[in-house]
Amino acid sequence: MNNQTKLKLGMRDILTSMVFGVTAGVLASILERVDAAITGGNMTPFGYSNTYAWILLSAYLYGPFGALIMTETQALIGLFTAANPLSWLWPAINAVFAIVAGFTALIIQKILPKSSVKIRIMTMSVALALLDIPAVYFVIVLVLSLPIIVYYFALPMYIGLQLVPATLLAYLILKALKKAGLKI
Repeated sequence: MNNQTKLKLGMRDILTSMVFGVTAGVLASILERVDAAITGGNMTPFGYSNTYAWILLSAYLYGPFGALIMTETQALIGLFTAANPLSWLWPAINAVFAIVAGFTALIIQKILPKSSVKIRIMTMSVALALLDIPAVYFVIVLVLSLPIIVYYFALPMYIGLQLVPATLLAYLILKALKKAGLKI
């Protein structure tokens, strides 16, 4: 497996990023409906873990542009299927996360060129967990107009989802792709 994150994408990279986005989008359409049934649309633990795992994977392989292609493809599917009451918001929020993850992948590659897959995925995940601090506030307090106490309870959940299930899922998908013999 190529251990180099890409800044320049070829047609195959673009198409693979789109396939990742379609996969993430189909899963999100299902998982975000489960989230809505459980939380009324105020929290999205399954959809969140799904989305950010695919962002980490795409950013690791294809940098900021591949992650952006993936997340916007997924977001469009979410909009068309009305997967979540906040589907209209995810293209912008997830684009920021994709760019941060992609540039984090490039930076860690430059600083530690011989770093392992685990280190790169975990570093990107920590960067996204830090980005959760303002993003969760924006969604919960400003968009949903929920009390600040909800933010204080939700923030650890989203940081935990980022650091554990999303990171683990991205790593497992990457290993499965490698084991399947796909050249990525």
